[in-house]
Amino acid sequence: MVTRKYRSKQYGMGEEELSKKLIKTMLGIIGLIVFVILALFVFAPTFGSAFGLLSKNRNAKEEAVTVRIRPPTLSNVPTSTKDTKINLAGYANEGDTIKLFVNGPEVAQTTTGADGIFNFISIELIKGRNTVFAKAVNTKNEESEAGEIFTIILDTEGPKIEVDSPKDDSTVRNLDRRITITGKINEKATLKINGRMVIQKPDFTFEYILGVKSGDVEIKIEAVDEAGNKNEETINVKYQETS
Repeated sequence: MVTRKYRSKQYGMGEEELSKKLIKTMLGIIGLIVFVILALFVFAPTFGSAFGLLSKNRNAKEEAVTVRIRPPTLSNVPTSTKDTKINLAGYANEGDTIKLFVNGPEVAQTTTGADGIFNFISIELIKGRNTVFAKAVNTKNEESEAGEIFTIILDTEGPKIEVDSPKDDSTVRNLDRRITITGKINEKATLKINGRMVIQKPDFTFEYILGVKSGDVEIKIEAVDEAGNKNEETINVKYQETS
């Protein structure tokens, strides 16, 4: 009978040596896996660049990156005005050429100063709605996109005042020594009655109680719209305090 020790020697190694060899093999496999992982993160960019030199696209031109310049900013643009010609100002990069567009076409050009400020003088508007925006062109002749678009309403007509009560040349009689004045303005406006501020309601109507004395009373109504147009209405009534 052949003993186990003899059989191990016959096959060239013992159990202990076989175990050591198996451990070395496993460590080798683990080391190889770690190396591959490190290679992906550390060596891949370098190898990728090298392989890139051999790529069929190595002579392809890189796509140009377009750098857009900052559009100009218009400041303090009115939402409405009664003036047919207005001045506009704003800021952009120093030395930029600023193009101004009104209702579509370009109407004026100017250049920013060392402080980046630019001004447009006597820009003509049309009656009603006007759209205004600007573009900048730098020293390399690169043009920006359009800046913020503004709407300016040219309104040259004063607000219309309608007084419902009291009527002109009428007589008001009560015990309160007060006259209630009601009416309507055809648009949003700043309203005063005999110099006192009056709140206009969302539907453009108003109501105001005026303290009075017996006798003739003059009621002066002033309205100024958002464009700055002013209108006045004066009515005269007689107040009698009833007993």
